[in-house]
Amino acid sequence: MVKYVVISPVRNEEDYLRKTIESLANQTIKPMEWIIVNDGSTDKTEEIIKEYMPKYGWIRLLTLSDRGYYYPGTGVVNVVKKGYETVQTKDWEYLVKLDCDLSFDKDYFEKLFNEFDKNPKLGIASGCVYLPINNQLIQEAAQTDHPVGASKVYKRQCWDAIDGLKPIPGWDLADLLSAQMNGWETANFFDLVIVHYRLTGSRRKGLFGPKFLQGRFEYRHGYAFLYTCFKSIFHLFSKPFIIGSIGKVTGYLYAAIIREPYLFEKDMRKFLRKKHRKFLKEKLSLK
Repeated sequence: MVKYVVISPVRNEEDYLRKTIESLANQTIKPMEWIIVNDGSTDKTEEIIKEYMPKYGWIRLLTLSDRGYYYPGTGVVNVVKKGYETVQTKDWEYLVKLDCDLSFDKDYFEKLFNEFDKNPKLGIASGCVYLPINNQLIQEAAQTDHPVGASKVYKRQCWDAIDGLKPIPGWDLADLLSAQMNGWETANFFDLVIVHYRLTGSRRKGLFGPKFLQGRFEYRHGYAFLYTCFKSIFHLFSKPFIIGSIGKVTGYLYAAIIREPYLFEKDMRKFLRKKHRKFLKEKLSLK
C-alpha cells in the first residue's frame, strides 16, 4: 500500500471544492491523511469541508485567520508549510500539493504512483491540466518535464533533497529546477487528466497588468531576454491578443532597468538558462 499525504491550500473555493473532495474520496488508493488548510475563506468553504469530515476520517481541517486578500506565490507556500507542520503520518512515501478546484479519475493517483515505481529517478510528477471550455476538455500548454503547480506529487527522498518549497514567487519552477539539479527527474504525464475549473492565473485581473508582472518575474527568475522575446512572439495571437506579449516584454525590461533583485540563486539561474538554450535550439532546429 502506497502511503501518501495530501496538503491543500484553499481560499474561497465553494464552487469547485466538492468536485475535488469527491475525486479524492473515490481514489483506488486513499491518502493516509488530507490536510485542508483554509486560508481565511469568507464563503462556504469551511462549511463544505466540515460536511465531509465525519464520513472521511482522513480529512483534517486547519483554519487560518483571514489576512484580507489573496496572496499568490509566497502565500501559497506559507500555507502549505503550515499544513505540513501538522502531518501526523511519519512514514509517508509521497507528499501531494493539491488545489481544490480540480477533478480527476478514480485511478489518477494509482497510475501516477506506478510511474514512480517504473522510474526510481522520478522525484516530482503530475498529470496534465485540461480546461473545460465549450463542453470540451482543452489541454493547457505544458512541457513534459514541468509538473503543474495545481497538483504536484513529491517523492519523499526528493522532497528532503530540495528542502521542501521555497517561499518565493515562482516556487513551482524553483522546486523542479532544484530537483533536476540534485539528479532527480520531473515529469508531466499528458495521459493523466486533471480537470482544472479555474484558469491558471485567473485571479489576477486585467489584460496588460498580469503579463507585465509575469515579465518582471521572468527577469527575476533569470530568464534570458531572448527566451522571453521568443515566448512573447510565439504567443502573440493568444489571449490577450498582442497586448499580453507587449506587457510581458515591457515587464521584463522594466525589471532589468531598475535592477530588481533576482529570486533564484546564481547556480539555479545558470541551470535554467542552459535549459532554455536547449529548448530554443530544438524549436529553431539550430546546430
